[in-house]
Amino acid sequence: MTRKVRDIMSAAPVCLAPTESVSVAAKAMKERGIGTVLVVSGGRLDGLVTDRDIAIRVLAENRDPLTTRVGDICSSELAVLSPDDDVEYATRLVRERAVRRLPVIADGTPVGVVSIGDLALDQDERSALSEISAARPNV
Repeated sequence: MTRKVRDIMSAAPVCLAPTESVSVAAKAMKERGIGTVLVVSGGRLDGLVTDRDIAIRVLAENRDPLTTRVGDICSSELAVLSPDDDVEYATRLVRERAVRRLPVIADGTPVGVVSIGDLALDQDERSALSEISAARPNV
């Protein structure tokens, strides 16, 4: 039986308004042990911010995380998945788009995120990436 995105996604993603500060996003990432927050306006996905975005687009550019808004640094050209998509499609999309995380959208609303680690766990639970992805976060 073909596995579906809903079977491997991380549900209940952290969603922030575009006006929230990067500092709020970083704190949410630390508290939840995650590397991604979704930027949502009016219940619709506007973008995605990663821990790497914060390092590269804020800290490396000497921007203030307290005053920089997530809407100003988020990636907005996103590939997205549906919970009913096949895991194989998600894997193909990660390869084709060279991304590490894909938001999962149902009826226009974000419901999860699939990461490259989720895909690795699904493919081979003994791989090094799977072990890292399954480990508790260092906080």
